[in-house]
Amino acid sequence: MFYRDALISSLMKPFLFIFDMGGVMTTGFLVWEKICRAMGISDAVAAEKKHGGLIDAACRGDISGMESLELLARRENCAAPKENYWLTFFTPTLITETLALVRDLRAGGQRVVCGTNTLDVHYRYHVEHNEYACFDKVYASHLMRQIKPDITFWHYIKTAEKSYDFSNMLFFDDNKSNVAAAESLGIHAHLFTKADDARIYIESITGERV
Repeated sequence: MFYRDALISSLMKPFLFIFDMGGVMTTGFLVWEKICRAMGISDAVAAEKKHGGLIDAACRGDISGMESLELLARRENCAAPKENYWLTFFTPTLITETLALVRDLRAGGQRVVCGTNTLDVHYRYHVEHNEYACFDKVYASHLMRQIKPDITFWHYIKTAEKSYDFSNMLFFDDNKSNVAAAESLGIHAHLFTKADDARIYIESITGERV
């Protein structure tokens, strides 16, 4: 069955497949609320500041993950963190169905990359645990100095992936804003919920089953 599906997908014209990491490839990646509780910050404040500048700055590589916690402590007048809570509470688990999809695409000759908003310690964790190994390349925001949903994120990838136009890219993300931003560039973008639906979407765009 795998050989037959791989053979079918090998007939597909070349596309660049871009997969987000957290929420698409992994579960157990959400740590912000746990960090705030460990630092004595209320859930209400945590929710209000969840998408604040500190997280964006860390994901853009302007500051390290530890520096973001130290700045957070000063702003909220709480004790400085004793450890890097971004790592303490980070327990990602690969989603086997999505991993199988990525492997099937690559077995069919397609180029598959990761396009992820991440910060230094999370990136290192994935590298050390070999969790990026399924991809041809990883585009990590803190190394790119670009974050989703800024359209410069996809322009960076397009510049690096010279063989592909936006119209030849398929993007999978669990964040509506990121999907909308990609679509605005003419990228085929899918709001990810599960791998089976992603397979159906791929077939609807490419005309081939994976």
